[in-house]
Amino acid sequence: MITIVIPVHNRRELTRRCLACLAVQTYRNHRVVVVDDGSTDGTDEMIRQQFPDVIVLKGDGNLWWTEATNVGVRYAQEYDVAGEQNFVLTLNDDTEVKPDYLQTMVDAYESYKPCLIGSVSVDIDNPDKLEFAGTYSEFYFAKGGPLAAEYNYDYKELVKRATYVKSDSLPGRGTLIPMQVFTEIGLYDSKRFAHYMADIEFSVRAQKAGYKLIVNTKSLVYEYVKATGLFLNQKQSWKSFIDSFTSIRSPTNLTVRYNFAIAHAKTKHLYFLCDVGRICAGFFLRKARLMKPM
Repeated sequence: MITIVIPVHNRRELTRRCLACLAVQTYRNHRVVVVDDGSTDGTDEMIRQQFPDVIVLKGDGNLWWTEATNVGVRYAQEYDVAGEQNFVLTLNDDTEVKPDYLQTMVDAYESYKPCLIGSVSVDIDNPDKLEFAGTYSEFYFAKGGPLAAEYNYDYKELVKRATYVKSDSLPGRGTLIPMQVFTEIGLYDSKRFAHYMADIEFSVRAQKAGYKLIVNTKSLVYEYVKATGLFLNQKQSWKSFIDSFTSIRSPTNLTVRYNFAIAHAKTKHLYFLCDVGRICAGFFLRKARLMKPM
């Protein structure tokens, strides 16, 4: 059994499209759990009418991504049967997948277990553009980056060159997790990572516990890139850049980055300073490119 956990909040149409993809999966031994964290746009009514088999768990708007996902995981644990090989699949509602998606995930797990299986993601508006194919990370000076760069951000090139990629972290956007992983290392850390980096931190913990992190090139997620918090406006203002250091909605929230450094970096405070420096340098480079005469 795969329990697909999807946190949602006021994105009814995106949620509908995502659920429609899951309704036609060739791998049938799955259930969908939507954690609706206080939506006011009729998301729950849409699900009730169009997807009556989907389980909807309600939040009050204060769960954010991490605790909303934990709510779904706890539901899966409640109905887990000892001795069975069951899974949680974390997925975001701003994604779409093909009918064989779940089957490719299960097949990959059987090939590489014990492991977590992550998905390749591409831009739904430009399906050849590779958005995610794993990460390289080192925990001394905050170096690393996207492995998609090794394939020129080209999905076709990735498929030609690899069937899988070993990664140093996995996002919540399409990751298959054996239930025993939660038993061994616990749930997502909602106290220190309320909205961003909880998925990354969880996967790093899983890797430390001996689980490989595998990105399966056949497991493809089409991502609404412009709908995600990871879409950074190239014309970001100075004010919004500074505000991003304290916003719970920002992946560059300094408290979150500091918590990750303390939890997992070899050099802790030095890693944090290098990480902040890298973020600032990236912003300055983007500004410099915009100011450069054409």
